[in-house]
Amino acid sequence: MKKIILLFTLAFIAQVSIAQKTVYHAQPEQLFNRGKEMFLEGNWEGAEQLLGKFVAGSDDAYLKEEAAYMRALSSFYRGSNNSGNILEAFLDTHPETIHRHQVNFLIGSYYFDKKEWHAAGERFNQADLDYLTLSEQEDYSFRSAYTQLQLGNKQDASRLFGLLSQNSSQYRDAATFYLGYIEYSNGNYAEALRRFERLQNHPEYSEEVAFYKAQATFFDGKVEEAVRLSEAFVSRYPSSEHLTEAYRVLGNGYYRLGQASRAVPHYEKYLAGVDKPLRGDAYFLGLSYFETGNYSRAVEMFQQAVGEADELTQNAQLQLGQTYLRLNQKQAAQMAFEAASRGNFNPQVRETALFNYALLAHETNFSVFSESITLFENFLREFPNSPYKDQVNDILAETFLTTKDYNAALNAINRISNPGRRILEAKQMVLFQLGAQAFINGNMNEAVQHFNNSISLGNQDAKARNNAYFWRGEAYYRMGNYSNAANDFRQFTQNAAPADENHSLGWYNLGYALFKQQQYNQAVNAFQQYIAAEKTRNRPEYADALNRIGDSYYFNRSFSEAERYYAQATDINPSSADYAAYQRAFVMGLQRNYQGKITALDNLMRTYPNSQYFDDALYEKSRALTMLNRENEAIAVLQRLVNDFPKSPLASQGGVQLGQLYYNIGNYQQSIAAYKNVIAHFPGSDDARNALISLETVYRDMNDIDSYVKYANSLPGGMRITPSRQDSLTYLAAESVYMRGERADAEAAMTKYIQSYPNGAYHSDAHYYLGVIADERKKQDLALSHFRKVIDAGNLKFLDNALIYTARTEYANGNFRQALADYSRLAHSARNATNRQLGQMGVVRSQSQLGSYHEAARAATDLLSNNNLSPETITEARYLRGKAYQQVNETDNAMADFQFVANDTRSIYGAEAQFILADTYYRWKSYDRAEAQVKEFMRKGTPHQYWMARALIILSDTYLAKGDEFQARQYLESLKSNYKGDEADIQQMINQRLNK
Repeated sequence: MKKIILLFTLAFIAQVSIAQKTVYHAQPEQLFNRGKEMFLEGNWEGAEQLLGKFVAGSDDAYLKEEAAYMRALSSFYRGSNNSGNILEAFLDTHPETIHRHQVNFLIGSYYFDKKEWHAAGERFNQADLDYLTLSEQEDYSFRSAYTQLQLGNKQDASRLFGLLSQNSSQYRDAATFYLGYIEYSNGNYAEALRRFERLQNHPEYSEEVAFYKAQATFFDGKVEEAVRLSEAFVSRYPSSEHLTEAYRVLGNGYYRLGQASRAVPHYEKYLAGVDKPLRGDAYFLGLSYFETGNYSRAVEMFQQAVGEADELTQNAQLQLGQTYLRLNQKQAAQMAFEAASRGNFNPQVRETALFNYALLAHETNFSVFSESITLFENFLREFPNSPYKDQVNDILAETFLTTKDYNAALNAINRISNPGRRILEAKQMVLFQLGAQAFINGNMNEAVQHFNNSISLGNQDAKARNNAYFWRGEAYYRMGNYSNAANDFRQFTQNAAPADENHSLGWYNLGYALFKQQQYNQAVNAFQQYIAAEKTRNRPEYADALNRIGDSYYFNRSFSEAERYYAQATDINPSSADYAAYQRAFVMGLQRNYQGKITALDNLMRTYPNSQYFDDALYEKSRALTMLNRENEAIAVLQRLVNDFPKSPLASQGGVQLGQLYYNIGNYQQSIAAYKNVIAHFPGSDDARNALISLETVYRDMNDIDSYVKYANSLPGGMRITPSRQDSLTYLAAESVYMRGERADAEAAMTKYIQSYPNGAYHSDAHYYLGVIADERKKQDLALSHFRKVIDAGNLKFLDNALIYTARTEYANGNFRQALADYSRLAHSARNATNRQLGQMGVVRSQSQLGSYHEAARAATDLLSNNNLSPETITEARYLRGKAYQQVNETDNAMADFQFVANDTRSIYGAEAQFILADTYYRWKSYDRAEAQVKEFMRKGTPHQYWMARALIILSDTYLAKGDEFQARQYLESLKSNYKGDEADIQQMINQRLNK
């Protein structure tokens, strides 16, 4: 019984199990069928859900593929954002599916809707048209054609659109439109218009057809018809997305029809609709503005027309130049013409631009790197038959004179095989200017050579030739060749007219050249000619000429006449009358009017307490008092001289005189002290030797010869300080050999003297001559050693020259501290004004090199307080003081000095000062002042082109800061093209800015 029950139970369980399996299989098939029905009914969302459940529960591979297919299509048809991914996933899973062509088509359509043309095209290419439904075939053909059009494959697109226009009722009109568009884009405007005509009344395409019909007509060259169609278009479709382009066609069309005033408003509406106009239309609008007189707007448009290097850019640059001329902006015009001349896309444009560029470079003197000469030469070489040829030849002669790069001008002249009269005139003036330039830079030998060459051309330019005589005379004078100087000044004064600039100075300089040769009678005549010719009596030269006449009469012992002229000089120029007052007093002494001399000297010292002649006045007063037997008063005066001016050359003479006066009144101890003071402070000098001789007399009268011998033996060289006969004869013999110019023998004789008498009376004199010989033989270290011994000995006879040599040498070697010490000593101990000023200038230079800017500024101010400084000295001193003021932030003082120095750009200091001023204004953000400063520099020109290049870079930076990027770039490009220097920093600055 139990067994029967068990079997029944097992059977029942089996039946139930079989029944459950049947129900399970029936349910997925039902899901598939219901999903498929929804798919066919277009219920994409429902189909997608049911089929998804089917796929999850079915094991039937075939039905699962079909379900996945319908699900993928459903996602596409319901517009799912990731339907493309779902379709691609289906193909990845079922690459051999019979539905692959349709799926590829739908994937292509997915990308088509997203305007991802490359992806769409790839999928369309993988779909076979024959496997698609008829409806899908039309969609496929249109979408594939449109995709190929977007990809630029107009031939494939045209083929497909052609089939559609013939066979598709759905896409016929669209295909016709796009076929017309393709013909339009291919420039087949007649065929395009034929196709567009079919659709002009089509509700969907009428606007597009109207637009492209106007465009095609315009590009077909039918400008009037295009304008009519475009006017109709903007009137009928005021909100069209093509409105901006229609306005462009109208602006362009009206300009081409010669109606610039009507072109402007349409072009302006076009501008309002675009971020940046097409370059060609910017150019036409620029021309329209130009023709209607709106030059500022024309400039803006021509600048926007400038782009890549092509003919349009070249034409736009040419028109920019013409427009800038109308605005009277000649430098900007020149820059534009230069830019146009660099291109060669249109030879006629290049010819016109190059001519205008060269012409403006000449007219405005804006030829900072001598471009005008090169330009005119290049122009004639490139366009030998140009209608501008004759004008260029005439201008070229003038250009040689206006350029500041006279070397370039001379080279250009020398390249002319048969120069005419005007060119030779220019050459004579150019040679003169080269001489003047060398003179300003201190190169006197070079200056003389250029002046010689100018004079040798005869009277091509008589004024240039006569000025060459004047300045060659000045150069000779500064070289110490007074005879040649006098000849040149005499020639100048014979030829010069009273109205000539240097007419009166010619006589003044002639007087000095003669005075230096001790031809005093002739000098008086020349100076008197100057006084008669000079109209401005307050010029410093006027009073100075009176003093020189007084000196000439003094040397000729015509003392009353000398005194009369000194008095006139004092009346004419009281502020610098100390020299005349001193000389007048001196002459009174020569006339034995000793009391008058004393009174005059007292007046001088009272009136001019800081006079450079104060020590001279004390000395001469003591002499006058001595002549009146007022020895005690003379002693007081000499004591003041020795105490107040211990480094004056007169202190040694005065010390000897003081010792003598004390001796005369029997005050032996004071006499001894005075003599010893001279020996201690001026060792090796003639006054020291005389003091020692006189000291012997004092000690002898005191009957204390032992003290004298003890003192003398304590001195360097002992009693040898009083030269022995052999010592003296040996030295004088060596000096005689030197004076005969026998340098080798002189060197041997001087060396033997020093070896024989190491503490000899003339050892410092011998060292000086040996130093000169060593210098002549370029043995700098040896020369320096000898001159140092002269300086250590304090040999007043040669001290100035020794200090000048050592100071210059140490400075050149970079030993600025030692140079400063030598220059400082020279400035304090120099025996004449020229050497004192040289020492002062050396102090300024050395302090500047050492970075002691406060001291440099003070030293420069002291130097500038001197009278009769040369212009070159004043320029350098103010330059160095300005640089020092810059370093200590005394900006106003610095700028004042630089403004003074910048007046003469022929010197390197003036050129750099121009740059510094412009750079400072730029840094202050005073952009207008910076621009004006550079343009002034450009107007003046300079031979120092490095500083001009630096200034032009500042000008470019200034324009950029003012927002004028176009001008900023133009100046940089011009500089890059025309600057001939090879300095790395200039090229780096240019490229750095151009590459931004």
